[in-house]
Amino acid sequence: MYMGCEGDWGLIYTLILAVAARALGYVIFLHHHSFSYVDRPYRLMRAVMRVGGDRIRHIFLCSRMQKCFENTYGDVASANIISNAAFVNAYTDLEVPTEPKPLRLGLLSNLTREKGLYTFIELLRLLRRSNIEVKGILAGPITDAQDMANVTSAVSELGGTLAYIGPIYGTTKDSFYREIDIFVFPTEYANEAQPTVLFEALASGSRIVAYDRGCIASQIGTHGLTIPIGSDFCKEAYRYIKRTAEEKRDILNQRSSIVRSFRDMQRGALESARSLLQTSTEQKASPIHESSL
Repeated sequence: MYMGCEGDWGLIYTLILAVAARALGYVIFLHHHSFSYVDRPYRLMRAVMRVGGDRIRHIFLCSRMQKCFENTYGDVASANIISNAAFVNAYTDLEVPTEPKPLRLGLLSNLTREKGLYTFIELLRLLRRSNIEVKGILAGPITDAQDMANVTSAVSELGGTLAYIGPIYGTTKDSFYREIDIFVFPTEYANEAQPTVLFEALASGSRIVAYDRGCIASQIGTHGLTIPIGSDFCKEAYRYIKRTAEEKRDILNQRSSIVRSFRDMQRGALESARSLLQTSTEQKASPIHESSL
């Protein structure tokens, strides 16, 4: 039985399903999607672990997630690592720059303070005061009226340095990723695990600057900057962006290299998923019963 595990009060639902799976004698494939219970103990997760026992086959997003989980709850008998790269397609037609452009910084998310909205704007202010030519693009829904008012004010204040393009989907979202050079993700969301938007950015060849939360460090690798939690994000990001702007590297070659690296991650994730699917099919055909233990 497959179960996605989102965390917090959703663990109650996970526990109920685990009890049902045990009664039916099924193996439990528990797919972890949140760090809410991973790096700090939750009684509900301990209950899930007790109920499922060695019938749980854990699916983690990255090795760091597995390590943190085992540090919190003890070693697990069976585990697979399948990253969200398996579910993101790489781009094949990369933008070829025909003339020098300002560095383009982007943030796509549900735009809130927790997801880094205000930090992104403050970073643009810092870069503008330092006469570093950049363009910032905000994309995604804004549901809070005060947040929308502040973004509208910042767009007016910063002129051509900041644009807000609203929620984007399909080909519009593809164009957003092709247009930006650096995806900036100053998330303060404590339960951040492995944001799909970062893989989407890598799939288009963009670099990333982000806080080191969840599995983000392993997503970025050498293709950007991971900033420790508690550090001054704007200060660290400013230094990286300033250096990148000054070096004027061949953007096409950079993007191609990043896309190739992403495709390697994607292949590894797909292979792990196929292997798990085969195991799952075998387990479904031969469920475990109490009498066989």
